[in-house]
Amino acid sequence: MPYINLKVVGKLTKQQKQEIAQQFSETLYKVAGKAKDHTYLVIDEISGENWAVGEKFFS
Repeated sequence: MPYINLKVVGKLTKQQKQEIAQQFSETLYKVAGKAKDHTYLVIDEISGENWAVGEKFFS
């Protein structure tokens, strides 16, 4: 049972999330033979004020 935790800065649309879920599920099926209905995906949308690279925050 694959579990994917994707963290992104900012918001995604419902359509973008659907596409991401479809692509991750398809890739795990093709590459690793993992059933799509057993692949779990959590998308964490993080505010830029809470995410930094080095000393620089995204917002």
